[in-house]
Amino acid sequence: MSRPSVIAIVDDDEAVRDALFDLLQVEGMPARAFDGAAAFLQACGDFDCVITDVRMPEIDGIELQRRLRAGGSAMPVIYVTSCDEEVLRARAFQGGAAGWFTKPVDDAQLLGMLKAVLPSC
Repeated sequence: MSRPSVIAIVDDDEAVRDALFDLLQVEGMPARAFDGAAAFLQACGDFDCVITDVRMPEIDGIELQRRLRAGGSAMPVIYVTSCDEEVLRARAFQGGAAGWFTKPVDDAQLLGMLKAVLPSC
């Protein structure tokens, strides 16, 4: 039997972090929340996907994705952001993003994306 997928939520907005965490818990999807990319990168954990914002202090979502890829990670990165800048969206997808959703995110669409990128969901 395979272990359930664990999803990292990386967002500096506590309300968004909590809402995403609660949504995933209700759906039976294990998750762990981080208040920024630095905290996530320092964490010891076996994550299968990351949901992140674009604009965060210190390390933004685009840089987080770049660091993951530079370290050899193919983990799906899904953006949930209030940012609607096409340039950043294009950079995210050029860097291998699995999805881009604007806040407020449609729960059903986000869950559908997670089920598409995570075989054990």
